[in-house]
Amino acid sequence: MFMSTGIESWTPVKEVAALSPFSGSEFVLTIIAVAVWIVWHIWQIKSENSTYEEQTSKLQGNPPN
Repeated sequence: MFMSTGIESWTPVKEVAALSPFSGSEFVLTIIAVAVWIVWHIWQIKSENSTYEEQTSKLQGNPPN
């Protein structure tokens, strides 16, 4: 009826790696995630600016660069 983790005693946390396989790497993964997020924002801004410039040049009758 109830779900069990399979742990029957108070085992030290360092010995229970199966419940948290990447323990200790949270800081590194957070830094990687923030770096990817910043790179994505830079790429997105450049992409939107180029699309905006193309559309405004078409409306003004100027050929795109």
